[in-house]
Amino acid sequence: MQLRKKKLGLASGGINIIILDDEDAFKINAKPGSRVRIFKKNLDGTLVEPGIIAIVDLATGSGIVEPGEVGVYDEVKDKLALGEDDKNIEIFLSSKPKSYAAIRKKIKGKELSTQEILGIVNDCVDERLLGIELASFITGVEIHGLTENEIVDFTYAFTHSGDILDLGPNVYDKHSTGGVPGNKITLIIVPIIASAGLLIPKTSTRAITSPSGTADSMEVLASVSFTKEEILNILESKKAGIFWAGAMKSAPAADIFIKIEKSLNIDPLPIMIASILAKKLSMGVKILTMDIPVGPGTKFPTVEIGRKFARQFKEIATRVGIECTCLLTSASQPIGHAVGPALEAREALRLLIDPSVGPSSLLNKSTDLAGALLEMAGKAPEGKGKEYATDILKSGKAYDEMKQLIRTQGGFPDILPEDITVGPYIAEMKADIQGIISEVNNKHINSIAKIAGCPASKSAGIEIEHKIGHKVQLGDTILKIYAPTDSQLKKAVEFYNSHPVFNFASMTIEKI
Repeated sequence: MQLRKKKLGLASGGINIIILDDEDAFKINAKPGSRVRIFKKNLDGTLVEPGIIAIVDLATGSGIVEPGEVGVYDEVKDKLALGEDDKNIEIFLSSKPKSYAAIRKKIKGKELSTQEILGIVNDCVDERLLGIELASFITGVEIHGLTENEIVDFTYAFTHSGDILDLGPNVYDKHSTGGVPGNKITLIIVPIIASAGLLIPKTSTRAITSPSGTADSMEVLASVSFTKEEILNILESKKAGIFWAGAMKSAPAADIFIKIEKSLNIDPLPIMIASILAKKLSMGVKILTMDIPVGPGTKFPTVEIGRKFARQFKEIATRVGIECTCLLTSASQPIGHAVGPALEAREALRLLIDPSVGPSSLLNKSTDLAGALLEMAGKAPEGKGKEYATDILKSGKAYDEMKQLIRTQGGFPDILPEDITVGPYIAEMKADIQGIISEVNNKHINSIAKIAGCPASKSAGIEIEHKIGHKVQLGDTILKIYAPTDSQLKKAVEFYNSHPVFNFASMTIEKI
């Protein structure tokens, strides 16, 4: 059916939606929620392939769309590249794709074949599956899991859904499963590894549920958004980089799955394994260290659960051709003292300039993971990698390497920590009792930082003055909140006052 285009000026949040007059919908047997394939129509009457799948909403009253019109949301307009001169759209009722049967199969807990998995991923990328259908599949995986064969198949299917770089046989990387605030270790690890002469093309994410992703913090210092061709040029001149993964077409199917998972607030571990490894394969990574934070508020609340995941991850990594070492790391409190893009960039830069200023948690975790990579590369004997990584930091080579990275990625290489803008609205939170800090609530730290404006405002965030084991006197400043506006600061302070970040133990150990 040919209909006239009507731009609605509405966005759906990523879902392809059109609105039909109820009489037009009746003519093609479409109902609310029906699936249709729509095409832009050229002036000569030809259709612009391949078109897209969209969901039908019905206009039952006047004034929204008239008979003969189709209302298009922004997502449909953009994907069909509809300009002012494009007047007509062709619409066909569409049936469910073949992969829908495989989704139902997994919902019932049955194992999928390689071809069924490939079908799901291909239909996902080609937008033949609806978000609700992918959500059903992801829920099925959360309940029933995937076999190791299925995870391997998903890894390869995700990988081949986008561009794959071949950077040679010795490509290094690190990754973290996340869950601990202030985890800016990539900004330390990459220059250490590059200083040792190793190739490390680090692709990182922006924050989704955390106050800052690595890409957000690096962007304070230099650009992170590059095309595939630009990244290749950077890596030819400087064998390292910190890039935003979203600017590349690496494993795009995995990104679609992740977006659905975020809306469901679930993160099935089998899909997480496939997604991580697909991203690494797409960048040609051959050797990987995996940071697995363990503790309350993370994906792995106990060491036993983290260890089980690490063993499975290593097994799958080996099967897809990646040598991997996993480190279970403590996630009892934030890494370092800073949380938020600019604050984290500032703290990382301070440590690179002078490792003696710490903070010790950031120094130790960064050199632990960098050391594991250096040992895997044969740059240091077994058990000596941390020492070598620390020596590189103390020598100033890692800082020099970071300056070169910043320059290569379009930033100002001589930027100093004090040049980085934070705030400007600041609140100092005081201790209302004295005692020894026994616990820091990571979840509340994340919430306060996001209420203050993270990650949208790079200058927002938190500095934690005292951490677990520190003695605090009444009236001591224990936390600073930074926000771009007074209203955001007040809301963050209000949340802090009603959601305790610190637990205190008495300074008295025993009374005899």
